[in-house]
Amino acid sequence: MANDDTLTKALASVRHQRSTLETEFERAGAELAKLRRAERALASIVEGTPLDEPAADLSASRRAQASEDRPRGSRGPRGPRANSAKGRLKALLEEAGSEGLTHTEISERLTDVAANTLNTYLSVMANSGELERDGDKYRAEAPAADGSNDASDDEDALAEDDREDSEKAEAAE
Repeated sequence: MANDDTLTKALASVRHQRSTLETEFERAGAELAKLRRAERALASIVEGTPLDEPAADLSASRRAQASEDRPRGSRGPRGPRANSAKGRLKALLEEAGSEGLTHTEISERLTDVAANTLNTYLSVMANSGELERDGDKYRAEAPAADGSNDASDDEDALAEDDREDSEKAEAAE
């Protein structure tokens, strides 16, 4: 059993290192493409050569490479992607329900997330109200208790506005 845990940790470490290197490789590739374009632009000015940008450089610098285990996508207006570490953490805590999970349980289930990253996400999410911490348990923040009353509050406000409007109309007559 201890051997399985060691192998799991080794796998998580290798995945993390691969991900870090891939990110660095993509960043370096984008920088190289920018330098090539700058070189061509300067050569065009200095040497009077025509400025023809190959499509290969443009496409590499303007879009991220997708790999089999990391699909393309954007963050969007609604928060982290479902396949991001933070998104998976949030989904995991929502799945756990009101019982919540301990830090150890979370780290066992998200083996590819580095411990310091997990700690940071938990801290930031707890401070922002995205999750609730109770002792050593973390749980997704439940919908606000007054959230169910929003519709009735809106109806009350509309009814009061209607009354005021009708009173003003009667006064004007």
